[in-house]
Amino acid sequence: MNAKEENTPEKVWAYLMKVSEKLEKVSEEFKELGKKLEKTDQIVNGIAKSNGDMAEDTIYNALEKDMTFAGIEFNEISKNIKRKDTKNNIRTELDVLLTNGDTIAVIETKYKVRKNDVEDLVTTKAVKFRKLFSEFNNYKLLLGIGGMSFEDDAIDEAENNGVGIIKIIGDKVEYHTEGIKTY
Repeated sequence: MNAKEENTPEKVWAYLMKVSEKLEKVSEEFKELGKKLEKTDQIVNGIAKSNGDMAEDTIYNALEKDMTFAGIEFNEISKNIKRKDTKNNIRTELDVLLTNGDTIAVIETKYKVRKNDVEDLVTTKAVKFRKLFSEFNNYKLLLGIGGMSFEDDAIDEAENNGVGIIKIIGDKVEYHTEGIKTY
């Protein structure tokens, strides 16, 4: 509406109806956009899960082939071990678990390893492991983190906490376990 025109109730009503129609169209367009974003989110999450699965499988297969971590030979390997204590509301999932007669290694795998992944492994997973897997309380516990990509501060965090590092580089797997500590 032009400010110079006379504002009659009919003109104001007609203008409001046009605005209402436009808002309805915009609302429908936002709903469509929301559906497209949801679909895109599903695709991206699927790719991220596939990448994570690929990193986990590569690290698991390398460990299974060699059965050695941090210079220690292991005789058993498992992956995706879940355990929960419903009474105390504690649960965990371990990506890779290596055992022998006196040592156990818990390996966390990620596509891209971040500092908080290492922090979580040290402060949460190791503690939950000791609570939920009490049959291994007399075992030495080693921690490792592996991935296809590492943020710089993640490597520093792992080294500062004595966590072994497993890097996937092309079709090879590199181990950095000097300075690893027992938990």
